[in-house]
Parts: sequence; C-alpha cells; structure tokens
Amino acid sequence: MDINETEILIKIRIGNSLNSKLLNAGDTYYLNMKRNSFICEVIDELHKNFSDESLCEIKKYRLYTKNILRLYNTNMLIDTFTDIEDINQEIYNKGENIFYMLLT
Repeated sequence: MDINETEILIKIRIGNSLNSKLLNAGDTYYLNMKRNSFICEVIDELHKNFSDESLCEIKKYRLYTKNILRLYNTNMLIDTFTDIEDINQEIYNKGENIFYMLLT
C-alpha cells in the first residue's frame, strides 16, 4: 500500500475566537485522515464536530500550518510535510500534524 494512502492523526487547534461561547481558543480536535486527503476533506470532517451557531462561526475560519502558512482546499495534507516519505512518528516529532483554525 502507498504510504500516502495510510491514515495519520492530525490535531486542529482553534487559534483565536471572537465569541468564546461558540468557539474556545485553544480547543483541539483530533482527526484521523489519509495523508493524501485534500484540505477541503479535512475541513469537512472538522465541521462534523460543530452544529448550529458554532458551525456557522467555524466556517468563517481558515486552516493554517503550525508555521502559520494558509492552506487552501486544493492543497493536500502531504503538501505540509517536509518529507512525504516520513513515517507518522517522524511527522509527529516535527509537529507537522498540528494545524490551526484562525479567524483572519
């Protein structure tokens, strides 16, 4: 099996919030995604954790890497790894599995 077809645990942290009743800055969501998932798939999966007003609020946010590089729907998770051949543990050690949702 191709390594990019395997799953990796990613963390998505809420980086900021205008309304802590809807979203708390610092809250972290964990998702198991295929390494070759498109960012739009990651965001869709994240949205399943929200409903009603909170869902409307999180849809205003954008996804960024740990180094605060914005990710677009056509990017893939593997685009964020310095070496796409790294095993998951190496990616975890580099913190490349951590992403931020920011309202910009």
